[in-house]
Amino acid sequence: MKSVVIFGAGIAGLSAAHELIRLGYIVSVYEVLDQPGGFFRSSRLRENNMPAEYSWHGMGPWYHNAFDLMRQIPFSEKGNIYDLALSRPLDFGIFPDTDKAQFYDKGLKSIPKMFSMNKWEFIKWSYLMLKTWTSNNRSKIKYDKLNAAQAWKPLLKAKAHRTWRSCFGPWIGSDWSKVSLHTTGEFFKKQLITKPIHQHKADQDGPAWEQGAGIGWLLFKGPSSEYWFDPWVKYLEEEGVKFYWEKALTKLEFDGNSIISAFCGEEKIQGDIYLLAINPFIMADILSVTPALERQEELKLFKPLIKGGPHIQVSFRLAFSEKIKLPRKRTAVVVSDSEFNLTLFAEEQVWDKNVDLGQNIKSLWTGTSCISSVPGRIYHKPVNNCTKEEFIEEVKTQILSCGALNELIMEANNGRGLKEFTIIKIEVWHEWKFSKEGIKPLQPKWVNSTNTEAYLPAQKTLVSNLFLAGAHTKTQAQVWSIEGAVESGRRAAKAIDVRVEVLNQYQPLWVKSLSKIDDVLYSIKAPQIIDSAFVLLLILFGYLFYINAWQ
Repeated sequence: MKSVVIFGAGIAGLSAAHELIRLGYIVSVYEVLDQPGGFFRSSRLRENNMPAEYSWHGMGPWYHNAFDLMRQIPFSEKGNIYDLALSRPLDFGIFPDTDKAQFYDKGLKSIPKMFSMNKWEFIKWSYLMLKTWTSNNRSKIKYDKLNAAQAWKPLLKAKAHRTWRSCFGPWIGSDWSKVSLHTTGEFFKKQLITKPIHQHKADQDGPAWEQGAGIGWLLFKGPSSEYWFDPWVKYLEEEGVKFYWEKALTKLEFDGNSIISAFCGEEKIQGDIYLLAINPFIMADILSVTPALERQEELKLFKPLIKGGPHIQVSFRLAFSEKIKLPRKRTAVVVSDSEFNLTLFAEEQVWDKNVDLGQNIKSLWTGTSCISSVPGRIYHKPVNNCTKEEFIEEVKTQILSCGALNELIMEANNGRGLKEFTIIKIEVWHEWKFSKEGIKPLQPKWVNSTNTEAYLPAQKTLVSNLFLAGAHTKTQAQVWSIEGAVESGRRAAKAIDVRVEVLNQYQPLWVKSLSKIDDVLYSIKAPQIIDSAFVLLLILFGYLFYINAWQ
């Protein structure tokens, strides 16, 4: 029985612990915080018990490893997390300031109306999307260096372009000024053509249902820690995993071949195998203490991986003293004209009725600011430079200015607009520190951005007993996500023990075939396969026209 020491009790670390303890390993987990969950966790305010979430997060139809794992975790005596803790799909809508809200009601046919595209813009939008789907090496090398918003800008008019990029934060979970064309293409490819379909049981909201390609995202039916991490840690402890809280990894002792010990401050920790599931910014700091280790393959990737800096995604809550109705169930709001790229969701739409929203709170909206470099409309400062009070005022103004949202509120509440409902509290996630020097998190957050694909480390390193996990490592998910974190934990565990099963992402035959052809074209510096096919069609059409003209 080998002992495995895991640093990091986020999704990746817990996923690895989950797999290894079931195979008979002695597993211990060390976490710098006093609770599990990493960037997914929740908490409650002391003064009124109001729940808060670190960030906005949903689960898409391509979350195969995440859903498979949730089926293995008991939620209560009645069943597992997958069956009992997941909501039905959200109804995502685009909400501009001056036009009506648009929803994904008719599949792909909804896209032009949602994003204010005319037919020709939609064709050009689809053409570039298809190029990303049918590229492999070209996408990972060339498209990864291209900003997605800039790549689509020449193809769309100003309104369509502004509306389209507004979904990058809420859906991809990234900053539209930094996310790459590669990441954007990968995200929407999986979202729109994934398989297999996930079956869900009947619940209080209706009969059994299916979640497949194009189907909306799911949330938990309660705060994340209470509905996932608390039951998960309890289960792992019962299986034999030992947890040590408020233990920060500070140094690894390396003998040139393997790790012989790890340190949390002065405390020396030893095991047979070490698995690091910590964020790459902290990882880079730890490696810098031991230059011989920092130079190792996979480990030397961390410095360039974090070069773009952390992602600033600030979550907040709006608490109302009255219940606010919405005409659609589980409505997720993209405030498309918001300078801060805001997303909103009313938690009571999916949370179980017995979940406490907090003292005197009847409606609780959680939101996220997804971009930090665009100046707001009141103080003309980006999130990076706002005080906490300025940030709250900006958020409030941008939400109350959203005419599409106000229209739906009035429709469902007998003509009462959003401004007529009293906000009793606006709370910002407590770990964000606002100052004149700029906003800073307790722990810096990494997400995919331009020029990061080449530096994603593998889970297995050349150090014989050192392994890595986290959504910043190489996965088939290819997007910083819950699925990427679970998959990375499983892949790290599989690198330790081949008996671990990892579920693959779906790739249709036509995508795989065209991508392989494009790899050949890219190797000889030829145009992308879709461009090449289009040029050949033009030549063929011209040739046929020439022949017919002479006959």
